[in-house]
This record gives sequence, C-alpha cells and structure tokens, in this order.
Amino acid sequence: MDDRAKTCVTAAAGEGHEPAPWAEDGLQRLAVICRDFRLDPLQPQIDALADMLKDGGVVDVAVVGRFKAGKSSFLNSLIGADVMPVAVLPLTSVVTRLRYGPRERAVVRSLDGAPREIPLSALAEYVTESGNPRNARQVGIVDVETPALRHYRGVRFVDTPGLGSVFAHNTRTSMEWLPRVGAALLAVSVDQPLSEHDVTLLRELTRHTPEIAVLLTKADLVTTKELDQVSAFIARQVGAVLDPPPPILPWSARPGHDALRQAAQAYLLQRVAARHEERSEEILRYKLRALLSGCRRYLDMARSSALAAQDARIRLQEMLRHERRTLATVRDEIWLLNNDLKGRMRDAAIAEMLAGQRELTQTLADDLRRALPDWRGNLAETTAAFEAWAQDSLRKRLAPLSDGRGRALAAARLVGAQESFTRIVRAFQGRLAEAIRRCLGIAFEGAAFEASPREPRRPDIRIGRVFDTPVELLWFLVPMFLARPLVNRHFLRRLPWEVEKNLHRLAAQWSEAVGQSMDELCRQAQEFIRHELDAIEDLVARSQDRLPAIQQALAALDTLSPTMESVPAEAPALSADARQPESRDHDPEQND
Repeated sequence: MDDRAKTCVTAAAGEGHEPAPWAEDGLQRLAVICRDFRLDPLQPQIDALADMLKDGGVVDVAVVGRFKAGKSSFLNSLIGADVMPVAVLPLTSVVTRLRYGPRERAVVRSLDGAPREIPLSALAEYVTESGNPRNARQVGIVDVETPALRHYRGVRFVDTPGLGSVFAHNTRTSMEWLPRVGAALLAVSVDQPLSEHDVTLLRELTRHTPEIAVLLTKADLVTTKELDQVSAFIARQVGAVLDPPPPILPWSARPGHDALRQAAQAYLLQRVAARHEERSEEILRYKLRALLSGCRRYLDMARSSALAAQDARIRLQEMLRHERRTLATVRDEIWLLNNDLKGRMRDAAIAEMLAGQRELTQTLADDLRRALPDWRGNLAETTAAFEAWAQDSLRKRLAPLSDGRGRALAAARLVGAQESFTRIVRAFQGRLAEAIRRCLGIAFEGAAFEASPREPRRPDIRIGRVFDTPVELLWFLVPMFLARPLVNRHFLRRLPWEVEKNLHRLAAQWSEAVGQSMDELCRQAQEFIRHELDAIEDLVARSQDRLPAIQQALAALDTLSPTMESVPAEAPALSADARQPESRDHDPEQND
C-alpha cells in the first residue's frame, strides 16, 4: 500500500468508532495487490475507501440535488435553526458538512489544509457566492458542529452546492467526494419533478452506496392528493431505472407538516443514525466488494492469459499492440469531440442568454424612467448615479438569469459531455474486452471510468463607460437645468447596449468556464484509457512469469470474500425518544 493510503487507513478515527480491523486489513491487502500488479484504474476506489476509514466510521449522508431544490432548508429544519445560508443565488462550490458537537461552531479548512474556527453567524461569508465569490477565500471545506444533531451521532450531513451536486470543486479536500458517500438524499422539489440529470445522479450514486432515498421537498406547495400523485409519479420514474427503487420521503419545513418531517426523520434515524456503526460497516463492505470484484477481474484475465495456448496469447498481445497504435486516434477522437461540444456550448449559451433580451431591456428601461427624476446634481454626479444604478440593476436582473439559465445549461452540457466521453471510454474498453474474449475465451470488464468535472466559475456583470469621451469631467461647463433631458435620453439609449453587452459577456464566460471543465473531462478520459491499456498489456505480457504470484493473489482474494459478504444484523428497535426527535417548527425560506 502506498504511504498516502496507509496514512489514511491508520490515522486516528474521528467521532464514531475505531475503524473495523477487517476493513483496514482488507483495504491494505487489496491496495498491495493493486500496487504489485499495477492496477492503476482502481486507485480512485482505494483512495475513497482510505478516506472513509480515516473518518472512523462516521456515515456521510450527502444531500444532493439541483439548485433551489430545498437542500439547505431541509438541513435547517432538521437542525431546528437557520444555520445553513439560504440564498437567492447558488452557493459556491465549497462543501459544507454538519455533525453533532457539544457546542455550536464552524471550522473552515483552507485549500492548504489549515483549519480556522469561525462563528456560525459568519458561515455565509465563506460558503455563499455573495460572501465568497468564486471561492476567493480559497476554502476547501467547512465543518459545522451543533448540539441540535445529538440524535444523529455518528452521522455527518454533507451539503453539496453547485451544479446538481455532481460537479465538485477541483481541490484535494472536496474533489471526487461522490465515491466517499455513505448514504444519499436526492432532493427533488415538488414543483420541479425528476429530471434526466436527477436520474443520472441516482445511477451514479448506486455505484457508491446502497442507501439512497428521494427527498421530495416543498410538499406544502401542493395538496395532499397532489402530493400523493407526484410521489407516485416519481416512484414510477425511479423504479424504471433502479431496482429496488429508493423510498420517496415527502418533506416540508413549514409549520403544519409535522407528520411528513417525522416520517423522514424516522427513516434517517432507523436506517442510518440508530445503527450508524452497522451502516458504516455495511457501506464499507459494499465498497470493498466493488474493489475486490474489480481486482479479481483483472487477475482472472491475467491467469487465463498465463494458462492459454501460446498462439492465443501472442494473438492477444498483437491485438493490444494494435490498440496501442490506435491510441493516438482515440485521443484525437476525444479531443475533436471536446472541441465540438465546446462549440455547441457557445452557440447554446448565446441563444439562451439572448432569448429574453427584448423583455429584459424594456423592464430595465421602465425602471430607469422611474429612477431618473430622483437624480439631481451636476453632470458628474448624475453620471455616477446612473452607473451605480445600472451596475446594481443589471446585477439584480442578470444574476438570476445567469445562475438560473446559465448554470442549468452548464449542468446539462457537462452531464452530456461526461456521458459522451464515457461512451468513448466504454467503446475502447469494449474493444479490449472483445479481444480478450476472442483470444482467451473469457468475459472481461475493466474498471469503471469515474470522471470528476470541475465546477465552472461564475461570470461577472460589468458596466462600461457611459460617455465615449470623459465629458463628465467638464461638469462645470454643462448647465444641467438645460441639458438634463438630453443626458437622460443618452442614458436610455445607452441601456440596451449595456444589456446586450453583458448578455454576450455572460454567454462567452459561461462558454469559457464550461469549456475548461470539458477540457478537464477530456484529459481524464484520455488518461483513463492509457491507464487501462497499460494495466492490461502489463498483465498479459508478464502473465506466464507471474502465474504463481497471480494465483497467490487470487487465493488471497478468496480469503477476503467471506468477510466482504457478511451482512450486518437488523437495526435495533428504537426508543420512544429516538422515534420522536424534537420538532421545532419555523418558517425558513425555501429557495436555497
């Protein structure tokens, strides 16, 4: 096992319990096998398991979902206080984790790992876009502790802002968090039924945890009958892609919906909190089984290669050399696809941003006409008033457009890009698998490609100079009692240009930001393909010489399998106090 993984495995555990010896031992032995046989495609799974063991049995319950799906309002309602910022604009890509603690506090961990405690009242300054634009403070992750979560000891709720919670910030502390999920709640607003992106996220989650539920938020917006209909509709949608389908948990943070909250809380208590140690071990087994299975597939293929006839092995090596020769072509295919996707993103961004230009311009012009009579003073003062008004008004009107349409478009395009790159990777793996089948007569499935898109940065909104020449510097020569109508008309004529300019800027910046994220996906796909081919070529080329070591490693996997297959006992009965957690009705905003 490499030093990084060993450090994670042997580090002191946090709140919860000491890591299970069988899990530490199992991961160390699997990591050694993967290192010895150069199974680099499995390294992300090893890293995720090492981090989970480092946390000492704490079950991370990720609350995922689209912007404004009600994630932060759900967490605030669970806590019984408005701890999580509920913003009109999306939060930054900073991941926030909440857990039980004897006192309320928040610890900000910067990208270099240095922790700093802050009061909860200052949380918004670090995790919101307005308080920490583009993560200028270089925050890696924020940990919040509160006594209000005493019923959920051993559980850590992870608030995952960003584009549907799939696109984590590209830092060591928060990137690739999805494989570390212990349980997941997919927040879906009752007024925004399940989307294709939600379904994709559900599929992804099933690869990392067996414990998933759909949190149907803002249930107060519909009648009881309508809520039943929406729940049934979502259950059918989910059931069509997942078997068995996850439970649907209606939720509302508003007063008068105690029964819904208690039902959802009972699920969390019974399925996760009341048996978090067992759930932690079950999830560890789930992830270790996946790693063990992947390791076995590579070693079974290597053993088959060693035992195959020489001509079959030579034929396979020649087919692998052919794939090596065509590797540059595959990389070019990915690169060309990336360029095409970025071009389509540019066109789509322009169309999306400019779709409501006329209505937006008219609305702002009406606002400007109402504001003009209040502006007094000389030309310089009036010009400054217009610039301040335009900056504020454009930001207020364009920011929701950018963070709504822009982020939605970015999410859709990045999900599409991820799926497109994954198809190319799978096609390449399919050719390798077909070559192995034809030469060795066995079915082979390589490691899963798990891309980690980077969160696109949020565009800015700016206003340029009002006058082409600095005439406002000559304010003392301009009699405003005569020139004011002309100046006001100039402002009104200038406004459409400012709107159009900023809409084009938003489109260009979203395109550039998404393009950079696509470039990262492109790089990951190319690197994964290289690692996959390297691993298979090395296994086949050295299979005969290493047959005893291969058989020994497979025997070691056989001894590990019974431990991985153990099933924890059923959840213990809950006490009356545990079944009925405190319910503190309050009325938080529901637009996080």
